[in-house]
Amino acid sequence: MSIKGKEMKRNRLLANITLALLITAGLVLAGGCKKQPKCGCDGDALDTLEQMHVYITYDVDTKSARFTPIWDSYSVYYFCNPSDWMSELTKFKQGEEILITGPYFYECNYLMSASNSPYYSYMKIYQIDVTHVAAYEFGK
Repeated sequence: MSIKGKEMKRNRLLANITLALLITAGLVLAGGCKKQPKCGCDGDALDTLEQMHVYITYDVDTKSARFTPIWDSYSVYYFCNPSDWMSELTKFKQGEEILITGPYFYECNYLMSASNSPYYSYMKIYQIDVTHVAAYEFGK
């Protein structure tokens, strides 16, 4: 084997080692895989809404409640604890603007379906553990 052939083998080996080091460094710096938040009312809270302006909808018979933020008509939040708030919610008309506070979570069925349909990328569904409900009285 000539000197030129040995030099080419050495350069190829150095290039392969350098490439492997770059890929490994990229994986380490990227932090690896990130934990996906646990869904549902007993899951990992994504954030907390503070006095969010919403349009409320509730059903006294089925003891269910949900709302849509005024500024985001493509999101729906379902109460984790609607029975606890039904007596307070019935003071408001259906579709009335009120203020809601509480931590919110991914809704599990939405989270599972979101990767299978482009429709779910527009409509977002959450669950919220409501801690405070108040009337919106600005201008009244």
